[in-house]
Amino acid sequence: MNNPPTADPSSPAAVAGSARRHRLAVAARTLAGTLGAYGLTVQATVVLSFVLALVGMNRAEAVIAATLASFAIFAAIAMAVFHARSAGRACLWLVGTAIPLALLQWVLSPLS
Repeated sequence: MNNPPTADPSSPAAVAGSARRHRLAVAARTLAGTLGAYGLTVQATVVLSFVLALVGMNRAEAVIAATLASFAIFAAIAMAVFHARSAGRACLWLVGTAIPLALLQWVLSPLS
């Protein structure tokens, strides 16, 4: 039973590395929760305004209604990003949601 030597988890180098990883994870999650949530909210707002206009709402009213809903959409996305298990999963979720929204935006956009 020859166990390989392991690094002491309480050594200063291990503690510094762990703190650095934690700071990077918090920074990545903060960027995803602010900038990523903002970008996804913009896409969702545009798609929602197109959908509301298609179902018969006046275009100006559709834009106002979608803009008002965007505050709740942003809050939900930001909470979902901070609730994700890791910053990487949060970013994958943002990108995975942005791609179908971009396609919907392209399909629903009026030509004039």
